[in-house]
Amino acid sequence: MTSNSYPEDDKGAHFFHCDFQVHSPRDRQWTGVPRISDEDRAEYAANLIAACREKNLDAIAITDHHDMAFVRYVRHAATQETDANGDPLTERERISVFPGIELTLAVPCQAILLLDADFEDNRFDAVLTALAINPAPSSDEKTAQTERLDNIDSLKLLKAKLDEHNWLRDRYIIFPNVSGEGQFSLLRNGMAPKYKDMPFVGGYLDGSKDKLKQGTLNILGGKEKAWGNKRIACIQTSDNRREDHANLGKHSSWIKWASPTAEALRQACLAQESRISDTEPSLPSVVITSISVQNSAFLGPLELSFNPQYNALIGGRGTGKSTILEYLRWALCDQPPAASDEDAPNYQARRLRLIEGTLKPFGATVDVAFTVNGVVHQVRRSSRDGAVQIKVGSDEFRPCTESEIRMLLPVQAYSQKQLSNVSVRLDELARFITAPIRSELGKLERQMGEQEEKLRKSFSTRQRQKTIEKDIDRLTLENRSYQEQANQIRLSLGGLSDEDRRLLELGPHFDQAEQAIETSKSRLVVTKDRIASLVQGMNAVAARESLGLPEGFPEQALVDGLLADYDALIAEVDAAFTAISTRIDQALEEDDGSKRSVWEVKLSTYREAYNAALERSSAHKDRMDQLKELEARVGMLQRELSSLRDELKSYDKAAETYQAEQEQLHELRRQRDVLIQEQCNSLAERSGAAIRAIVHRYSNAEDFQSALKEKLSGSNIRANKIEQIVSALTEAEDPHRAWVGTIEDLESLANFSPDSQSSYHMPETPFLESAGATKGDCEKLARKLDPEDWLSLSLTEIESEPHFEYRSREGEYIAFSNASSGQQATALLRTLLNQAGPPLLIDQPEEDLDNPVMQEIVEQVWSAKRRRQIIFVSHNANLVVNGDAELVAWCEYRKAGDQSGGKIAGEGAIDIPEVREAIKRIMEGGEAAFNLRREKYGF
Repeated sequence: MTSNSYPEDDKGAHFFHCDFQVHSPRDRQWTGVPRISDEDRAEYAANLIAACREKNLDAIAITDHHDMAFVRYVRHAATQETDANGDPLTERERISVFPGIELTLAVPCQAILLLDADFEDNRFDAVLTALAINPAPSSDEKTAQTERLDNIDSLKLLKAKLDEHNWLRDRYIIFPNVSGEGQFSLLRNGMAPKYKDMPFVGGYLDGSKDKLKQGTLNILGGKEKAWGNKRIACIQTSDNRREDHANLGKHSSWIKWASPTAEALRQACLAQESRISDTEPSLPSVVITSISVQNSAFLGPLELSFNPQYNALIGGRGTGKSTILEYLRWALCDQPPAASDEDAPNYQARRLRLIEGTLKPFGATVDVAFTVNGVVHQVRRSSRDGAVQIKVGSDEFRPCTESEIRMLLPVQAYSQKQLSNVSVRLDELARFITAPIRSELGKLERQMGEQEEKLRKSFSTRQRQKTIEKDIDRLTLENRSYQEQANQIRLSLGGLSDEDRRLLELGPHFDQAEQAIETSKSRLVVTKDRIASLVQGMNAVAARESLGLPEGFPEQALVDGLLADYDALIAEVDAAFTAISTRIDQALEEDDGSKRSVWEVKLSTYREAYNAALERSSAHKDRMDQLKELEARVGMLQRELSSLRDELKSYDKAAETYQAEQEQLHELRRQRDVLIQEQCNSLAERSGAAIRAIVHRYSNAEDFQSALKEKLSGSNIRANKIEQIVSALTEAEDPHRAWVGTIEDLESLANFSPDSQSSYHMPETPFLESAGATKGDCEKLARKLDPEDWLSLSLTEIESEPHFEYRSREGEYIAFSNASSGQQATALLRTLLNQAGPPLLIDQPEEDLDNPVMQEIVEQVWSAKRRRQIIFVSHNANLVVNGDAELVAWCEYRKAGDQSGGKIAGEGAIDIPEVREAIKRIMEGGEAAFNLRREKYGF
C-alpha cells in the first residue's frame, strides 16, 4: 500500500511501505560497480529511487556501517523525482529517506540508528562525532573498516551519549538487532540484563520474522520473565547490498506515520498492533473522506478531511465536537431513532434544532465526500429545505432521495448515551443485525415487492377464471333450458309440410355453424395481432447498438460470427411470422368464389327459405314467434358461451400460477429470515457470545391484527375474538402452516355468499375453528369479507423478529433488556468493532462503558479500524491515545471563555508534537496534572 494510493488530504497517519536497511556502494560487501565521483553517486541514487518506486516502497533508510556519506545523494534524488507529466512530486508523494547508521556496539550487538527524514545534512558529521566514529573520507570508494564502539557497552549508555546533544535529542531512534541468536543479535544467551535495561521500544532483523524461533518471539512479545517481560516491536529489513536491487524491499514492513520522523517510528513501536504490519495491510473500502460546511452560526465555515481508519474528535464541552458528527449524519441522511419510549432521548428533535439554529439562518449547505471501493461520491444537502444532491465520480450533481443516500452511502451512527438506550427500542437493536446485510435485505425486499405485484395480477387472473367458470355454468344451464323449450315447440307444431319442418329443424344447426365460423375468424384476428406484437418486440431486441469492443480484441471474429448467426435466425423467424400474417389476411378476405363467400350465399339462402316457412305457418304464428325468440336466445347464448370458453382456455394455468406466485413470496420471506438468523449467529460470534439472538418467525402480528379488525369493522365480531384468532397464529407450533391454513380459510369465506348460497354449504374452516371461531363468526366473516379484502389481508405479513438475550454468566442468558446499560453498551460496542461494515460514528462511547473494560475495547479498536472507518467523539484519553487514533482533530472556543462559537483548532496524528500537546491539555488536564496523578499512583 503506497502513500500514493491514498486520495485523502487528511493530516493523519497512514501506512508506508518501508525497508530500513539499505546499504550503498561504499559498503565493504557491496556487489556492483564502485561509485566514487559525485556524478556516479547521483546516478546510483536516482536508480535506487526508481527501484524503490518500482517495488512500491514509500520509505527507505540508508544505513552504511559507521558512515553517512551516501545519504545526501539519495535524499536529493528523492526530491528530484517527477510524475508522468514531468511535474515535481509533492512532499507527501516523494519517497522518504531516513538518514541512518548501522552500529557495531560493545553491548555486544549491532543496532541501527535512524534520524528524522528531514534531519539536516550539515549535522551528519556531528552525529558521527557524538558516537566517537571516525569515518573514511567521503571521497573514498569504501567505508572504513568497521571497528566495534568499545566505549558503548550498553544501550542505555548509547541513549545517554546521544541525549547529551540538544539538537539530537528526540530526533533519533535506535533499533538493536534482534535476529534470533545470531552473533550480532541482542537476544543471544546471557544478554537478558542488557535487553531488560535498554530504553528503546523496537528492534530490527535481517530478513523475515518467519525465520524466528518461538523462544525469540516470546521474548519480543514480552512473555519471558527472565527478559523482563519487555515487549518491543520488530522491523523486518532486507539488508540490501546489491546494485541490481534484487533484495531491495524483499523483507520489509508497513509502518504508519503522519510525518516521517524518529518520533513517528517510536509511536509505531508503542502501538505495533495498529501501526506496524509485516504484510500489506487491509484498509476499509467504504470511507467518509471529508466534510465541508458552507457556514454555521456556531462553527463558522468548516473544512475537515477524515482518515480512512480511526478518527477522534476531542475538545472541551460545547466546543463543537458533537456538532461536527451531527452535521455528518444529517448530510448523509442517517435517520436517528424515533423516541418511542418516553424515557428515551429525542435525537431527531435535537438534530432538527441544531440544523434550524446553526445552518438555516445562513441557508448553508453541507458537503460530504465519501469513497466506496475507490469511487468518489459527493453529497450536498441544503439547510433551506433539506434537499439532497449527489455526484458520482466525474458526473454532475443530481437530485436524489434520502433513501438513495442511505442505500449508497450507509453509516452506523450513535449519539451520546444512545448505545445504552438501544434495548428500549427493538428497531435500534435490530439495526445490529440488519446494518451489515443492508444491501442483501434491500434486494430481497425489492424482490418481495415485485412478487406481491405479480401475486396481485395472478389473483386478478384467477378471480376472472372463477367468474368465467361460474358464468359458463349459469349460461350452460340457461342455454339447455332454451334449447329444450325450442325443441318442444317444434314438436308441438302441426300442419307443416315436411319441407317446412325440415327447414325449421335445420335452424339451430345453421346458427351453430355460423357461430363456429365467427369464433374461428375472431381467433385468427387475435392471432394476427399477437404475431404483430411479437414481431415488434423481436425487432426492438434486435436493434442493438455496436458493442464498441476495443481494436485488436482477440475474439472479435468469433463474437461477430455468433451475432451474425443470431441475427440471421431472428430474420428467419421474422420472415416466417410475416408469411403467416399474410396467409391470415388471405383467409379473412371475402372474394367471390372463396369458401367464406360461398358460405354467406348458402346461409342467406337458407334464412330466406326459413323466413318463408315461418310466414306460411300463419296458423301457428304465436308459437312461431316464440320459437324464433328462443332460437335467437340460444344463438346468443351459444356465441357468449363460445367466447367465454375460448377466454377460459387462456386461464387454464391461473390457479397453478397463483399458487406458485404465493409459494415464491413465502420462499422469499423465508430466505430473508434465514439471512437474518445467519446474521444473528454472526452477532453472537462478534460479541464473544455476550449476546444471543434467535429469529422467531411469525411473531409480530400487529399489522395483520389491525388490518383484520379494520376489514371486519361493523361485522359484530368481538375484538377479543379477532385477537384470539391472531394469537393462535403466533403461538402455533408450526406458525407457517397455521398462517397458510388460516389464509385459505379466510379466502373460502370471502368467496362464499351466504345470501345466494345455503348456509348448509358453508365451507369448512378448520384453522379458524381451532382458533375459537364459531360457525356464526365464520358466517359474519363471509358477509363482511370480499375477495379484494382477502387479498389485502393475505399480503399483510406477520413479521418475524429477532429476540435478544444477554449472557449473565457461562451458559446462562437473560433478556437483553434486563442487562445493565453498561453491560448492554459494552456487548454492542464489541459487536460493532468486530464486524466489517460502513463507517462507525459514535458520540462519546465511553459514557456507555464501564471503565474496567476500556482496555479491552481499545484493543478491539486496533483491529476494527482495518475493517471499517471509525469516527469517535471522546473525552477519554484511553480511547484516543491507547486506541491510537490515526487522526485527532481538536475543537476550541473561537474566543476564550465565549461558548457561543467553536472552531477546529488543529488536527494531526500523535507523532506530531502539537497533537500530543493538545491531547495532554484537553484530555489530561495538562502535563502538570498528569504528572501529579502519576506520582500519586506511584508509577
